[in-house]
Amino acid sequence: MTAVTDARTEGAAFVRERAGALDRGETDIRTDLAELGRLGLLGIGLGDKGIGEIVGVIEDVAAESLAVGFSLWAQRMTLEYLYRAPEPLRTAHLDGLVTGRTVGVTAMAPALKHLAGLGPLPLAGVAAPGGHLVSGPIAWASNVFPDALIVFPFRDEADRGNVACTRADAAGVTVAPGPDLLALGATASTSLRFTDVRVGAEQRITDDLAVFCGAIRARFLLLQSAFGTGIARTALAEAATRLDGLGAQFRADYDNLAAQRDDVRTRLYAHAADPGAASGAELLTVRLDAARLAVEATRLEFALRGGAGYATASATNRRFREAAFLPIQSPSEGQLRWELSQYR
Repeated sequence: MTAVTDARTEGAAFVRERAGALDRGETDIRTDLAELGRLGLLGIGLGDKGIGEIVGVIEDVAAESLAVGFSLWAQRMTLEYLYRAPEPLRTAHLDGLVTGRTVGVTAMAPALKHLAGLGPLPLAGVAAPGGHLVSGPIAWASNVFPDALIVFPFRDEADRGNVACTRADAAGVTVAPGPDLLALGATASTSLRFTDVRVGAEQRITDDLAVFCGAIRARFLLLQSAFGTGIARTALAEAATRLDGLGAQFRADYDNLAAQRDDVRTRLYAHAADPGAASGAELLTVRLDAARLAVEATRLEFALRGGAGYATASATNRRFREAAFLPIQSPSEGQLRWELSQYR
């Protein structure tokens, strides 16, 4: 086994051991991210043309805990953003993000929604000495711990799209109390409001939102797809052990979903080898199919597990609750369907 394979195996085992405690709210994902950083997995393949290695890492992690897989995706996307930032920002933040000492928050979903023609950017900046004062809401973000690094889009006084970063504890950032969530409480997911948050020129990643999002969009969607296929992998593996007796009634359902899993993963890894070569419709389709697969696979496992799966302490129950988030995660199923309809 290679060093990377060993690290992936060790990381997945670490997440597996903590998944129940995370679900019970006894801990949070920072410990998991720090361990994945220690194993050298957070920054794996950063800057490479292909993203197959990090897709595999996210799949492995999400197979044990979608909550950690989701937070790992947010951490990696923050790394992707800062990797494309000016050198001073790279120097200031990349090492902390790669090691997991700094937790990353991606608040870029509104930018992708805006560029799809589905509304304005909610954060607006006005010119101030040395930069901008930015105000407005962030409806939803995860990994929002007090010292986390937030990457966000905003429109300036000329209505140009920008991307910048700030700390969650910066002056003017108000973090709403975390709501009670179904299975994702450990991810520190909540809403925020900016009120005249100072964003200096040295904090700006780009002033060309469209070009920047064009560079990260494929990775954004493909890495999200990876945690869908990851949780589906475990759900179907568990379902496969219960296809006798009454479970035989579900054989056709299982075979259909197993075939879907193989198809989605084949497309996912083909696109991951060269994200820039995939069409917009291909990216949206694999993202939508991965989310649907996860929901259906966990539902099948739940049905086959029977009453034992109804107990909230069971891993089957946890996966069922975790997957319920995927149809509403941005881009939501509704947005994905709408965007795909524009290609027809």
